Amino acid sequence: MKTAFSFQPQPRFGMPLGPDAWNNFRWDFGATVVFSAFNVVFNQFYVPMALQQGATNVQAGMLSAAPAIGLLFSPLWAAWIERMNPKPFVIWPNVVGRALILLPAFFGAPWVFVATALAFHLMMGIQAPAYASLMTRMYPAPLRGRLMGYVRVAMGVLMIPIAYFIGLWTDIAGPSGPLILASLTGLASISMFFGVRTSEPAPVRPPAAKRASLKEQWAVVKENRPLAIFLIATTFSGYGNLFAQPLYQILQVDMLQLTNVEIGYARMTYYVCFIAALLVVGWAVDRYPPERTLTYGIAAFGVAPLLYGLFGNYPAVIAAGGVQGVGEAIWDIGILAYVFRIAPGREAVVFGLHLLLAGIRGSFGPIISAALVDVIPISALLLFAAACGLIGTAIFWRETSKLPQPV
Repeated sequence: MKTAFSFQPQPRFGMPLGPDAWNNFRWDFGATVVFSAFNVVFNQFYVPMALQQGATNVQAGMLSAAPAIGLLFSPLWAAWIERMNPKPFVIWPNVVGRALILLPAFFGAPWVFVATALAFHLMMGIQAPAYASLMTRMYPAPLRGRLMGYVRVAMGVLMIPIAYFIGLWTDIAGPSGPLILASLTGLASISMFFGVRTSEPAPVRPPAAKRASLKEQWAVVKENRPLAIFLIATTFSGYGNLFAQPLYQILQVDMLQLTNVEIGYARMTYYVCFIAALLVVGWAVDRYPPERTLTYGIAAFGVAPLLYGLFGNYPAVIAAGGVQGVGEAIWDIGILAYVFRIAPGREAVVFGLHLLLAGIRGSFGPIISAALVDVIPISALLLFAAACGLIGTAIFWRETSKLPQPV
């Protein structure tokens, strides 16, 4: 049987990459570059588009909650993924989900935006734990952080001009064209993953004899204190972040009445900081304990709503966008690196549980915050979200400072 990365490495980008890892990097890089347009349209402009099409605050809350609702079922899939090749679980849900984005392009009613987002994120609840497992089969562990960082830097560079272009296009012609572009580029990018070669991960435990039940999955947490603390801290910080998401959009569109171009400038700031953070994070997690870096990412999700809550103006939107970019970059790579360290071989199960908790907190948090906008000042709601993020930071920092450091 072919074991993980059993090859003669060659120096590329100053790193020893074998033929499989080099092949995978090229396909991953190409897919990520093409994915840039989808990422900008769907992850940055989709909720503002829905609000501009007449969505209510509660519908905006449902749109912000949709990613979390999809994650509720991740543990059910994670147990299957752990025993199988994760590649099909990444590709096919993305094919279905990205094709669905054509629906609001042709039928722009607010409920179509909501229904499409819910269906899309149900598909993402399948691929999310599979993606973590796929990374362990695509790249060797000592180089994984930098390689994941490089492909994301390329995406971030492209998203800076794309954010401006999409904002301008939407202001001129409405959302249909950008949504069609998003669907087509999304499908093209995921099709490139057919070229990825997967290897068996290095054995770290005996293979499971049967599919792990949810109770058995939670036993992994009970036996692993760093993992338990990680889940508690990210629950606090993640809840605050998700609670604040619809508030950001409502403040931008309804209260500040920003144009899509102005929103695009905020997203450009986000991407500049996202790129800079990726360059640092990919390097840092390969050289230092990942919990050091992850602490800053958890804190960022408390600082962003704090800026909105204290100031609530366009400069605060710009500054908070930069902080969010740093936070997203750290969560993107830092959490993967941290889970690889504290739960080797159980990545799919751990991510299934992590995403289940994200699904629970995110399913009701954004809906509650959006529904409360009419009865509680939005600044107070944002400060509550900031407090959740800072509590999570304090918990994680206090506990991880006790972890033994690798030599």
